[in-house]
Amino acid sequence: MTFRPLRPCTIVASLLIAAGTAAAGDGFPPGSAADNNLRESTADPAPTIVLSPCTLPDVAQAARCGVLVVPENPDRPDGRQLSIGVAVVPASGGQALSDPIVPLMGGPGEDAISAAALYADQFASLHRDRDLLLVDQRGTGRSGALRCGLHSAGEPAPNLRDFFPPAAVTRCERRLRTRADLTQYTYAHFASDLERVRKALGYGRLNLFAGSYGTRAAQVYLRAYPNSVRTAYLGSVVPIDVVTPLVMAKTAQEALEDTFSACAADSACRAAFPDLRDEFARILARLDAGEVRAILPGRTGTVPMQRGRVVEWFRSLLYRPKSAARLPWLIHQAHEGDWSPIVEGILSQAQGMDSAISLGLFFSITCAEDMAFLDEKDIVAQSRDTALGDYRVRQQQVACKPWPKASLPAEYRTPVRSSVPVMFVSGDIDGGSPLWFTDRVAKGFSDRVQVVQGGRGHTQWTECVGQLYERFVRTGATRGLDGSSCKAMPRPPFETRRGNGP
Repeated sequence: MTFRPLRPCTIVASLLIAAGTAAAGDGFPPGSAADNNLRESTADPAPTIVLSPCTLPDVAQAARCGVLVVPENPDRPDGRQLSIGVAVVPASGGQALSDPIVPLMGGPGEDAISAAALYADQFASLHRDRDLLLVDQRGTGRSGALRCGLHSAGEPAPNLRDFFPPAAVTRCERRLRTRADLTQYTYAHFASDLERVRKALGYGRLNLFAGSYGTRAAQVYLRAYPNSVRTAYLGSVVPIDVVTPLVMAKTAQEALEDTFSACAADSACRAAFPDLRDEFARILARLDAGEVRAILPGRTGTVPMQRGRVVEWFRSLLYRPKSAARLPWLIHQAHEGDWSPIVEGILSQAQGMDSAISLGLFFSITCAEDMAFLDEKDIVAQSRDTALGDYRVRQQQVACKPWPKASLPAEYRTPVRSSVPVMFVSGDIDGGSPLWFTDRVAKGFSDRVQVVQGGRGHTQWTECVGQLYERFVRTGATRGLDGSSCKAMPRPPFETRRGNGP
């Protein structure tokens, strides 16, 4: 679970020519879900959206906003209706080509419209002659956000024990099911919603820009509507056939070992924390023994600290080198008996999850697409010899027990194959999406370029990547793009005392 590029990653932290030659996608067997989607798209009555002038936060340019009304359950067109929030930031040059840039957000559970300023700035050059099309996925933002509220300022102790407090998850499910059929908030339905938006606004093929879990949405859309995509950017990709919580422990362990080695190779970090690995082992032993009790901010008394919750928070810091640079100092502080920075960090993370993510959508997607495919033998094997162990996967497993689960088409988790031009971008020290994720997904795309950013982490955007992406979108082709042209970036300096970090 991840967040938008260029913003702090507080959980686990997301994104995505002129009319010309079509980029053909691979065909699908008659009667398959993808084939049916294409047929339905052709047969559906023309959808309509009325856009009106609107102002988006921190966007100087006037935008146009509206809603697309769709049935919550496509099989019950006369049932409950959803309003899908849409915003268009028109091409700043005054004349738009037919292929807008369409960010697909991560999480899952982030909304797109609130990130308008970020993308308007990031794509300033391309935006001169292309619209920025922002569609809040059903269950997020302006599209019926499925908020949960798992953090309680009045009762913070559960958030120091559980990443997903079970009682709060159950309360959320009971509340949301009174106004939503939680089995209808899937990537397949989002793909259909997006295709309706494309048609209603009269756009040609789309330039998808996806990061982290948003790349799952991109893969689903690419398979269902291959002829509606001109280019796709997949950053820190998440495979459609991998149960992501299952591999988190090993991915985090590798990133943790890499951070320890980088500290040992850095003279300032090594001098400040010469026994870092031993200190980490000692704080884990104290947590396992139940010896650690923390003081809650503004409260009397203490509460026990849980190993899994602490290491899960550490795992989130490993997504990017800037936050990972804090780990040695945090470990040392805990070893010396000061757990307050960790307590503050965990509670801040819990609060951030509630504000940044529509957790109801997160559960609707991950419980059906990931947790339903768990194998007990794999849980044991993947958690063995890791600091995190099976904590995160068990937490999500418990959270998913009461959650209604969508039925997926038989071929849904089959890796996507396509000839649409795709630009894959990865960081070589990404604690969320390891490089093998990209290798696993990329082999299904015959027209691709792979960019590995040295010294970068999850969904990170750099000037070099921006230049490659601009060429990619302007030409609509991967040909001529050098995936090895972006120079490695040095790690940020390690924090060796409070406030002197990156």
